[in-house]
Amino acid sequence: MTRDLIDRYFAALARELPQEERHDIVAELRDELMSGIEAREQGLGRPLAEPELAAALGEFGNPLVVAGRYRKTQHLIGPQVYPFWWAAMKATLVVIAAVYVVLIVLRLIGGGVSLDGLGSPVSTLVLAFGAVTLGFALFERVGDPAKMARWSPDRLPPARGKHASRFELLTELGMGVVFLLWWTGAIRFGNVVGDLGMQVAPAPVWQRFFWWIVAYSVVEIASNVVALLRPDRGPLVRWMVIWRSLFGAAILLAVIQAPLLLIVTGPAGKAQAIFELWMRVGIAATIAVFVARVATEAWRLRQDAQPA
Repeated sequence: MTRDLIDRYFAALARELPQEERHDIVAELRDELMSGIEAREQGLGRPLAEPELAAALGEFGNPLVVAGRYRKTQHLIGPQVYPFWWAAMKATLVVIAAVYVVLIVLRLIGGGVSLDGLGSPVSTLVLAFGAVTLGFALFERVGDPAKMARWSPDRLPPARGKHASRFELLTELGMGVVFLLWWTGAIRFGNVVGDLGMQVAPAPVWQRFFWWIVAYSVVEIASNVVALLRPDRGPLVRWMVIWRSLFGAAILLAVIQAPLLLIVTGPAGKAQAIFELWMRVGIAATIAVFVARVATEAWRLRQDAQPA
């Protein structure tokens, strides 16, 4: 019975070992174990009883753990790749959080939010965690992790000048994604004033600039991605911000010329005029923000160009 226990142990161990090395590893480990057992038996002056043999096998190690020492891959995400996995995970979580914060705020303000392409926050986080982890695990096994660790001091961000933090860039990126999804119809927000018996819809002028606004949103997302991936390209990022701000201001300047920006239907008599006024004030304020952003980035470009 005692020898049967040893055979069962090594059979379980062999099943977890690489097939091409299984025989040699089992023979080596069996010799090691049997030497220890024989030493104990000589000390006791008798063969080990089954409970004693079971204890000896327990000390030798769980078959899964012992076999794991002989696997080439010891971790799902190894220490060489882990820092990059963790940075990517934090960035992913910030973007997801920014997206859902916007959605939750809009839901609190205006009622139901329909998510055609997004699930619940928990399911989205779980899916993102699994996708990022799987991607890095596959890269570690079939790619070249050493390339990921290569870096150049030239890619470090400039020491001088003000630059958006990673958190700010990721938050802006997440909000830009939400806007693009909403503008293209992937997600829908409930009517803000539906409970008051009114319906508010964009006027036809917005549809005429549909693709221009899509282009602006894509450029905005792209500029944030460049700022995240290439912090050393400060001048390029600033020029992208300047051109996208000019582009956005030009679109809004064209839109605000239209006689009607919103269509309000319902029993309230003055609702159309009030909504129209506030929409024009909001667009004018946004244009002012764009112009201020252009001036700020242009001034920072000039400051960056001056010698320290």
